[in-house]
Amino acid sequence: MFGFIKRVFGMAGEKPAPTGSDQPSRAMQTPSAPVPAAPVHKAPAVVLQRDEIIDSKTRIAGYRFSARRPDSVRLPDPLSTLEILAANDVATFAERRLALIPLNHDDWTRHNYKPLIGPKTCFLLALPDNALVADAWNEVAATIRGAGARIALAGSDILAHRQAILAHADFLLLDFSAFSLPALEQLLKTLRQEKPALEFIADRVSRWPEHRYCVSHGIAYCLGAFTTAPDEEQQAKEIGQSQLVLIEMLNQLRKEADLADIAQIAKRDPGVIVKVMAMANSPMVGLSQPVTSIDQAIMVLGREQLYRWLSIGMFRAGAASPRDEVLLELALARGRFLEVLGQATHNKLECDELFLLGLLSLLDSLLGLPMSAVVAKINLSPVLMSALLNSDGPLARYLMLSIAVEKGRVENVARLAEQLGHSLEAIESASVEAIGWAEEAVNLTK
Repeated sequence: MFGFIKRVFGMAGEKPAPTGSDQPSRAMQTPSAPVPAAPVHKAPAVVLQRDEIIDSKTRIAGYRFSARRPDSVRLPDPLSTLEILAANDVATFAERRLALIPLNHDDWTRHNYKPLIGPKTCFLLALPDNALVADAWNEVAATIRGAGARIALAGSDILAHRQAILAHADFLLLDFSAFSLPALEQLLKTLRQEKPALEFIADRVSRWPEHRYCVSHGIAYCLGAFTTAPDEEQQAKEIGQSQLVLIEMLNQLRKEADLADIAQIAKRDPGVIVKVMAMANSPMVGLSQPVTSIDQAIMVLGREQLYRWLSIGMFRAGAASPRDEVLLELALARGRFLEVLGQATHNKLECDELFLLGLLSLLDSLLGLPMSAVVAKINLSPVLMSALLNSDGPLARYLMLSIAVEKGRVENVARLAEQLGHSLEAIESASVEAIGWAEEAVNLTK
C-alpha cells in the first residue's frame, strides 16, 4: 500500500523529475485507482455515462453506468456498456462502491455479464412493457441473484408489476419528479410493510433540499443533477482566511516561487500551519523524525505533493458540510480529466491551467456565491478568468466538455471532442483515469 500511496502523491523518487515543457503537471503525476482500473484501449465510439449515486450520508456511493452512442443518444447501448465495464474491471470497483447497470432480460441471455459482478454490482433489470411477467424473465432474475448480483427494478411499474417487484427487487428506483410528496410517502410506507428489506433509490433529484427530504424519509440513495448545483438553503459563505491563504500558496506554487516564500504565506493562518505540519508528519511521508516547523514541513513535502494537498485543502477549510466531500471529489475528477486530456496537445503550464480550471469550477457551488465573487479573491490568469466567468477563451471548450461528459450529454461530447481534436476513446480513457484518481486522492487525505 505504501508504494501505491507514494505513486499517488508523487513521492516515489526513483527517477529525477523531467524539466521544461515535457514535465507532467503537478496534479497529473499519479496513476489512477481502479475505478474502473485500466484505461480503455479498444473502446467502441461511445460515451459511458456515469451518474453519481449519493447515499444518506452525502457520499458518492457508486455510479449508474450506461454507454450511449452519439447517433442514438436516447437509448443506452447494452453491449457497449458491457464491453467497457468488463475492460475496466468494474467488478473490482464494485468491491467498494455500488455499480448500477441497466439491462433487459434478453441482454442477459445473449451476453455474459458475470465478469461485471462484484459484491456491490446491481443490475437495473427492465420489466416487461405489459402486465405479463413471462417465465423467461423470472428465470433471468433468479439467475442474476444466483450469480451473486443484486437487482433493482423501476418503481414506475409498481401498479402492473407489484408482485415481481416484491419477489425480486433488492432496490426500487423511483422517479422523484413523477410523484407528489403525499403519494411518495404513502408508497414508501406501504412497500416497507410489504417488504421491509427493500431499499429505495430516488432518481431525478434536482436540488439539495430534495436530497435532504429523501434522506429524512429513509430513501437510501439519490441520483440527479443536484450534486453540482448550489444549495439554495445554504447560507452564502465568505471565502475564509484559511481558504485565501491556501489559494495564495497555490498561486505562488504555480509561479515557481521559493518554498521559503510560500512558508511565509502559510504563517498568516494558524490553521494552515497545523494542516501542513500534519501532512508532513503523516505516516505516508514516512519520516524517521517529526518536522517541527512550517518551513521544514514545506521543504519535506516539496512542490508536487504540496500542490495536491493544498488543492484538497481548499474544499475542506472552514466549516465544511457533508456535501463538500462530494464537491471535492467531483472537482478533483474534473480537474484531472481536463489535465489528462490536455497532455496530448498542451505543455506543462497549460496542463496546470486545465487542472486548476476544473478544480475551481465548482467553488461557486461549494461557497454558495456567484463565480464572479469567488474569482475576485483569487489571482488567476486572464485565460482562466475568461473560461470561468464567461465560458470564453481557449480553455472554455474543455470545461464545457468535462461538464458534458459528467452529465452524459452525448451529442455535446461528440461535438466538442471533434472541435478539440480528441477521439471519444481518448475522452473515455481520461474520464476513467480521472474518476479513479479522485476517489483515491480523497480517501487517502481524510
